[in-house]
Amino acid sequence: MNIAWHALLSTSRMMIADNNFSTVAFFTAIVIVLLNIFHPKRIHLLIKSHRARRELRKLCAQKQIDEDCSTTQEDDDRPRVSGIFIHPIKSMRPVSITETKFDKHGLLSDRRLMLVRPLPTPLHGSFAKGQATHRFFTQRQAPSLATIELTPVLSQDRTRILLKVSSKLSGSNDHAYIDTHPNTIKKYPVRYSAGVWSDVVEVADVGDDAAEYVASIVCKDDPSFKDVRVVSILESSMRKVSDKYCPDAARVGFFSDLPQGGLTDGFPILVATEASLELLNQKLKKKGKDSIPMSRFRPNIVIGKTNKAFDEDNWKAIKIGRGKDAVILHLVKGCPRCKQSCTNQLTGERGEEPVATLSEFRALGRSAEDVYFAQNAVLNGDSYNKGIQVGDPVTILTRGEAVWDMEDVQAE
Repeated sequence: MNIAWHALLSTSRMMIADNNFSTVAFFTAIVIVLLNIFHPKRIHLLIKSHRARRELRKLCAQKQIDEDCSTTQEDDDRPRVSGIFIHPIKSMRPVSITETKFDKHGLLSDRRLMLVRPLPTPLHGSFAKGQATHRFFTQRQAPSLATIELTPVLSQDRTRILLKVSSKLSGSNDHAYIDTHPNTIKKYPVRYSAGVWSDVVEVADVGDDAAEYVASIVCKDDPSFKDVRVVSILESSMRKVSDKYCPDAARVGFFSDLPQGGLTDGFPILVATEASLELLNQKLKKKGKDSIPMSRFRPNIVIGKTNKAFDEDNWKAIKIGRGKDAVILHLVKGCPRCKQSCTNQLTGERGEEPVATLSEFRALGRSAEDVYFAQNAVLNGDSYNKGIQVGDPVTILTRGEAVWDMEDVQAE
């Protein structure tokens, strides 16, 4: 069955490339019949996904007609993108940008690199195929990572895309460079199987210079961190998001596959609103505490001019931009907050806020310790290679019940 499946899939792809759509329809019918016989649950999911995507496209078209007929005042009052942030290396400082595009792993250049530490060698002497050889490493273990600043540098001949890594903890002239050009990433010879929560992702080690520099910083937290390495995701790396939370309309391709998650904690995009942060800061001020910046929550997209705080809890699909170039995001579940949110993203100092105050009104998970701020999101399959920019209007396409973690939140 597997051989037949792959043969049919390969044939269909070739025919699509040749624009032989009548033959594609024939082979597609064969695939659907085989699926219905041997995998009825799969065909049911496929049908549901295609129907959901079709309905969403219709809704987008209707919303666009409504927007075209709106008054100038109505347009001015709409929510808008007020900030876009990428984190080139997971758990280091964010980079504020004014525009971006998306690919299968999320925002371009967002969390394509991360830190890992080696896992102990198994007692039997070697790692099994598919077993993690290294484990991801973040501000949860080393808050000093918040002091590391990342500056993109494009070489004059454009054959290299350098990322400058620096920190005030190492001195003003001390830094390292990482070449993140896709062609260079492919050539890095050392590969690991890196554990990211419950997943295992193939990554490439980007060299000793970056590792030694980062180690000089994180060893200020704990000298045992000297074995840290800097790694990059590969174009071929696969890490799908959880099917527990992915809506039918967010599945991608003819066979309704799950979207990719990259090196983020669980989902490729994080959306937050200014109104929610404003409410949190009001509560902090009432307690005589300092307000906090949005950087504590490390979102990718910040939206302003929403109707009320935490309105995003009930957003299910949103459109950013206008017309055929608009980007559609599916908000899938709330983002649980941990001690990383209590880490000052400039100094690396750690306190009890904002988690302490959030626990008073945002403990929405399975336990009182599960507090939430911002929403995890995935990109709609029709939006790959499209872009957004600061100032883009945001349209709430669909709403629904808020979703929180179905199991106990992991801490590490």
